[in-house]
Amino acid sequence: MLLEFWEAALKSEVGIAIQTDNRNVLRNHLYKARAEANNPELDEIVMILPEREDEIWLVRKDADGIGANNQDYPKLIHP
Repeated sequence: MLLEFWEAALKSEVGIAIQTDNRNVLRNHLYKARAEANNPELDEIVMILPEREDEIWLVRKDADGIGANNQDYPKLIHP
């Protein structure tokens, strides 16, 4: 299930936002799933912890200017 978030971010134009009630736990599980996948394509995705403490963003590295002028925010996905 968690690897699907990384894959969804990889397929998206900008990235995805994942809503959670425990950001630290989800962050740790996401990193573990990414490491276990051993997929070099996932290196194109970075994790961002935005000001909203109930979200984690998985964003493409080449998504320049994300959030500039409140544009191009990632698509929200609910786990």
